[in-house]
Amino acid sequence: MSTDPENEYFSDGITEEIINALTRDQGLKVIARTSSFAFKGKNIDVREIGRQLGVTNILEGSVCKVGQRVRVTAQLINATDGAHLWSKNFDRQLDDIFALQDELSLLIADRIREEFGHFEIEDAPHAAPTRNIGAYELLLKGSYFFKRKDYDDIRKAMGYFEAAIEADPHYAAAHAFQAETYLHFGGFGILPNGEAHDRARLAAKKAISLDPAEARAHKVMAYIHLFYDWDWDAALRAYQTAIRHGLANENEFITYYYIFIEKDYERAIRVARQVLETDPLHLITHWQLGMCYYFAGRFEEAIAAYDHALELDAGFGEALRWRGVSLGFLGRYEEALVDIQRALDLVGGRGPATFDRLQVLALMGEREAVIEGISQQSFTDPTEPATLYTLLKMPKEAMHWLEKGYQERCVMLVSLKHYWLWDPIRDDVRFQALYARMNFTHPAPAEASEPAISGDSGALLTPAEIKRFLQELDRHMSQDRPYLDPALSLRQLAEELDLHPNKLSWLLNEQVGQNFNEYVNGYRLATFKLIALEPANQHLTLLGLAYESGFNSKSVFNDFFKKREGLTPGAWVKAHKV
Repeated sequence: MSTDPENEYFSDGITEEIINALTRDQGLKVIARTSSFAFKGKNIDVREIGRQLGVTNILEGSVCKVGQRVRVTAQLINATDGAHLWSKNFDRQLDDIFALQDELSLLIADRIREEFGHFEIEDAPHAAPTRNIGAYELLLKGSYFFKRKDYDDIRKAMGYFEAAIEADPHYAAAHAFQAETYLHFGGFGILPNGEAHDRARLAAKKAISLDPAEARAHKVMAYIHLFYDWDWDAALRAYQTAIRHGLANENEFITYYYIFIEKDYERAIRVARQVLETDPLHLITHWQLGMCYYFAGRFEEAIAAYDHALELDAGFGEALRWRGVSLGFLGRYEEALVDIQRALDLVGGRGPATFDRLQVLALMGEREAVIEGISQQSFTDPTEPATLYTLLKMPKEAMHWLEKGYQERCVMLVSLKHYWLWDPIRDDVRFQALYARMNFTHPAPAEASEPAISGDSGALLTPAEIKRFLQELDRHMSQDRPYLDPALSLRQLAEELDLHPNKLSWLLNEQVGQNFNEYVNGYRLATFKLIALEPANQHLTLLGLAYESGFNSKSVFNDFFKKREGLTPGAWVKAHKV
């Protein structure tokens, strides 16, 4: 939220930065931006949100920016019962915003670990990406429009990224966004394909020279190597570098690599499904799964995925287009043409769906209509007329357009290796000669190209250290009683033991068999049971005694007591009084 409606971009940008920071902790399942933002500004019960997203905790909050002051309100809520686990307000100057993002994401990860079990947290602060807050605000505005990914907004985004670079020429993230925007310029026909890729390459390399860990820039280089350079090994290396530097919740590159280079459709589908788990309400993730099924020739399953995307947005033209094409390959021509016409109507009767309509007509055997359509249409991608001539069984004409695509380094030339659509002309000597020039032989295996899935990280302490720290922990809790502080955190307790928080978390969960809150509240419960039965305390309320024992809320005390003892605190005290 903001007092200025135009500052919605700022709130969105801060939220996304926190999501990105939490994603770096592999023990957390963090829902991606688009699915999280689906509930922005809506009055929906957190339990229903948790059900739709498949999560156990929800971070809810607001951002208010007034001049150079920023207030962030955040609260962590259990999505199962709606209980508030933690809340805090942060007031900062705008130039402290990067430190605030680090602080907030670390606090949230800490609270989740204390409540739900061990995972390792990266707690080193990250260097501010720019010292120019004006450049940062321009980047957030550009990112806001970039993510809408339509023709007009992508041009607006480029203007903001250029302004951010002008404000801070050393801002690596701005150069990286500019690089990716150039790729979209090529896709939308704003720039010729070659010029778009050349500009994207320069911008990505500039970003990497400023910050070698800029994941977005490495991702852009992966796309350039795959779809323009046709350098499969370099593409995979760049993607692996992007993953190593934090690229998450993006599956398009690696699924296309599996589809076009390795013909490993099952693996592509698996990756697409994994991303769907963290972004279930994003129509693009459903569409991308549909594309994997389509290229695998599994049209019914592709249609089901496109259906899910259209349930989220009935006007999503890409899903309408590809559902229509899939219906066409199933011989359901009338339904196919209805979908494609709907896609055309969304953009005034022009656009890529005109090619899709010709595809379906070719499948129907409407040879003359297709040839006439080819003559009347201006193609930006030479593989499109090549596809149509292949469907019409006209190999000479198909090869003419494929050769043109090769000269222009057309993006879809990567499909020549395995795309089943080219099978009718695959044995043609001209096709084989072109195939040989594409450098398809001996691509690098993609064994290490997916994000690592966190699991057992192994012992963080030696047997001798385990024994020593368990003894020290027991002594400290029994004699010093730090649990009486209701604000005690795992990080604070670790500092008192001179032990890294990751190691204390591992020690409690793997050796003691309890998460932090269970462990500490166990001591608080034992203390309460002692003082609740003392005659000198009979005049005090049970809740007052709970607070004296270190509990910080009535609900936590009552829930924990009943879970451990099977009775309410009042019933337990009554049963144990002499």
